[in-house]
Amino acid sequence: MSRKQVNAKTNRHIQEYGRSIVYVESAAVSEAYGYTVGLTKIGHPEFLLRGMGPEDTLQMLNGFSESVLTRGEKFGQGHTANWKDGRILFFSAVSGPLHLLIPAAYSRYAHRTRLLEISFVGEDVPFSVLAARKN
Repeated sequence: MSRKQVNAKTNRHIQEYGRSIVYVESAAVSEAYGYTVGLTKIGHPEFLLRGMGPEDTLQMLNGFSESVLTRGEKFGQGHTANWKDGRILFFSAVSGPLHLLIPAAYSRYAHRTRLLEISFVGEDVPFSVLAARKN
């Protein structure tokens, strides 16, 4: 698809669903990632998820963004949630070159763009992060 076609599709998804999901494939699933586009429009950070296949990435990103869009839930630095298999998820704010990491979102919203990365506690984030949070 051309860039113009991709932008048109993203616009349709945001119009219809309130967000679009971008999945960036890689030869190794551990290097693939997905992110939302559209949550910035309502003042919420976009979500980023790395290292999962397309089906789980879409399920997780659609689920959390739907919670934001339909129930008004707010997620931020340090929030936790459970994944379908019982693993604990941890949300952390990402700064730095967002224009390189999430270009489809940044090209729309520029400096208004904020980003939350969703990681797995015990795999991507040490358990000590949760223990420190509770003290």
